[in-house]
Amino acid sequence: MPYFSYIPDVRVRVSSFRQNNVEPFVAAKNIFRRVKIRDSIQDDVLGFEQYTVGNNERPDQVAYDKYSDSGLDWVVLLCNNIINIYQDWPLSEQELYDMVERKYLSVNGVHHYETNEIRDDLGNIILKEGKIVNGDFIAYNPDGTIVANPTYPVSNWEHERNLNDEKSNIWLLNPLYVTAFVEEFEELLEYAPNEELGDGEQIKVSPNTVEEIFITKKKYYTTEYGLTSSIQFSGQQDLGNRDVTVTTNDAGATITTSTTSSAGIGIVNSSGVIAGTTDAGTTVSSTTTSGQATGGSSSGSY
Repeated sequence: MPYFSYIPDVRVRVSSFRQNNVEPFVAAKNIFRRVKIRDSIQDDVLGFEQYTVGNNERPDQVAYDKYSDSGLDWVVLLCNNIINIYQDWPLSEQELYDMVERKYLSVNGVHHYETNEIRDDLGNIILKEGKIVNGDFIAYNPDGTIVANPTYPVSNWEHERNLNDEKSNIWLLNPLYVTAFVEEFEELLEYAPNEELGDGEQIKVSPNTVEEIFITKKKYYTTEYGLTSSIQFSGQQDLGNRDVTVTTNDAGATITTSTTSSAGIGIVNSSGVIAGTTDAGTTVSSTTTSGQATGGSSSGSY
């Protein structure tokens, strides 16, 4: 059977509130549940056998060849701890070449240098093979002389091909244990009894999900911020006309007095128009002169 057929379900919210008596969630696979083979079992060579993946061979093809069921491809991947098939499964020759071309400026360019195996006159190894070193690496014999050709270059293609070959060597579960393996796998994935499970169901429902079933409309929030002005504009104040009186006394000094005259004058709004009028022209005061010079005094209305 396919891998996801064994994965239990969990209710996932798809809407913020209930609409038309439709619950705001759907049942989905709980992809966070995962089973991993114990390291001690992976070391048991009796239960596994080594296998080399062929060129352009897929996991479902391997499962069909070994277990006569292509749906058990997940067993092949699980036994080798392969999570991302695009990175951990070996590439075909063409896919590998295309990847190297995209990754490097030159397919045959030098990726790094590795050491050759060097032995002394008695056959003792003085330099192990395959150690990654710099291009200017120098090795010495026991007598102090320089070893000729202690390293060799590894091209980009050779480096990536070696890594791909390592991925091709996998372990497969012995067909005799596949049935017991699948049964234990299914048992481990099941939910343990808890209050979040429905009656007789293997589907998890969290307390928040249960509460959302009964919400019939979306929550909303209100605020008083900005509803009351915190600034009193001058246009809303009483800007009535003022009566200004200028008086010259006997000594020749000038005395100015001012009083507010609000009779017939309304409140001026922010556009300069008196309430009850239609334009700002009514707020312009005309200057009048009392005219008569009585006692050296004159008065005007502004």
